Amino acid sequence: MATRDSQLPNPHGYFGQFGGKFVPETLMPALDELEQAYAEASTDSGFQQQFLQLCREYIGRPTPLYPAQQLSVKIGGATILLKREDLAHTGAHKINNALGQGLLAKYMGKTRIIAETGAGQHGVAVATVCAMLSL
Repeated sequence: MATRDSQLPNPHGYFGQFGGKFVPETLMPALDELEQAYAEASTDSGFQQQFLQLCREYIGRPTPLYPAQQLSVKIGGATILLKREDLAHTGAHKINNALGQGLLAKYMGKTRIIAETGAGQHGVAVATVCAMLSL
């Protein structure tokens, strides 16, 4: 059985024989800056408190569990609960990651954000967070 420590990367970012950074060399300075800022922010109690407060007050976390009673009956009585991420601000779970990344960008002093989106929900979440944080 894996222990919690064995699930964490080593100081070089590897999980056992896997992991690391395989990116063009020109991106390494930006990734190093990001890695350093993340390490600082993850131990900054003010940053953590701001993130948790915005999760509660802006995103609407924790989202509720909804008992799927008819489905529970149909499959034989097991209790089925649905996590209602659709009730989070912007209508999906994408806002969770967008908020963390937006706060980290602000922490780093960044003023512009570039993001990709497929069906649009990630883009909406990023744009929403950027508007809220004045990025």
